[in-house]
Amino acid sequence: MSRLALVVRWLGPLSVLLTVLFFDLVGASVMMLVCLAVTITWRARLPAALEITTDLTLLLAAWSSVFLLYEKLEHWDLVVHFAATAVLAELAFRALERWSRLSSPGPVSHVVVVSSLGAALALVWEYLEFAGFYLVDPQVNVGYLDTMGDLAAGHAGSLVAGILGTWARQRAGAGGKPRATERPGSTARPGGTQRSGTVRRPGSTEDQDTTEKKD
Repeated sequence: MSRLALVVRWLGPLSVLLTVLFFDLVGASVMMLVCLAVTITWRARLPAALEITTDLTLLLAAWSSVFLLYEKLEHWDLVVHFAATAVLAELAFRALERWSRLSSPGPVSHVVVVSSLGAALALVWEYLEFAGFYLVDPQVNVGYLDTMGDLAAGHAGSLVAGILGTWARQRAGAGGKPRATERPGSTARPGGTQRSGTVRRPGSTEDQDTTEKKD
């Protein structure tokens, strides 16, 4: 898994090179943003499965823009918004948890925080699309229905990410939970009972009492 994660990390710089050589600077700029996200996932020390999923999802979103799949495939943008916001929201949560004083919340708090981060990220995404429409490419699809659909898909994705993240953590915690250990010095008897393993020192009062009774 670690080797696969390493290969996926290098797909980011490779994608930048390919877009510079065979496409346009707009696509290359998008790929540079993906490279930044790939670097963050690497430095955040995410679980390998989450890192790979995040990187591949963002690369898919970027290449979909380069190949104009959002214009060619109906509702493809909603699918990408759902998946990309989901992984980005979980990434933001893990980054906050690692690099700040955010303590590990309970299951409900985890879902609330991740979904809130996803809602904020979805809003920022729409701001960037709006800026791209006016400053970069007027072919960027913007509009009331498109914006509301993207926000809804992004928020739904982050909600699912929060639920799955909580489930994964609980499963990992249950799988790695140590079994109850016996008290130091105790000896297990057949049948599940335990006997105290108190060691008597030579010449202790209990030994003396026993000797006197035998005499």
